[in-house]
Amino acid sequence: MSVAAILEFKGSTVFTIRPDHTIADAAALLTTKRVGVVVVSDPATHLLGVLSERDIVHSLSQYGKAALDMPVSNVMTSPVVTCTPADSAKAVLQVMTERRIRHLPVVTDGRLLGIVSIGDAVGHRLRETQLEVGVLRDFAVAR
Repeated sequence: MSVAAILEFKGSTVFTIRPDHTIADAAALLTTKRVGVVVVSDPATHLLGVLSERDIVHSLSQYGKAALDMPVSNVMTSPVVTCTPADSAKAVLQVMTERRIRHLPVVTDGRLLGIVSIGDAVGHRLRETQLEVGVLRDFAVAR
């Protein structure tokens, strides 16, 4: 199954923030929207980076409360590791595991289509595995 199927199941909503907004702004957005990452983009919606809860914690640890007034661009993760709708859930999980990241923006032709979290990919693989088990069980019973 593909990333496109994951997006079809979960939706394609992505929350974005501009690079000149403060980390305090980003923290408020993450809290309000109940998400773990925001995509950093310019007004023309070019993908510049991502900012995760982990990035915010690291900045607070390094700079103290002064980090809250820093622009997002100072602590965002860039360049961004992305995936495409054609990528498999298995491939996405492998990239996330190897790179120790929990979110991958989905991009085609430079256009942001959505974002996939490790929870989305694991849930999709679990549903896929349950379907396979059901098919095998039906096959075994039919024999």
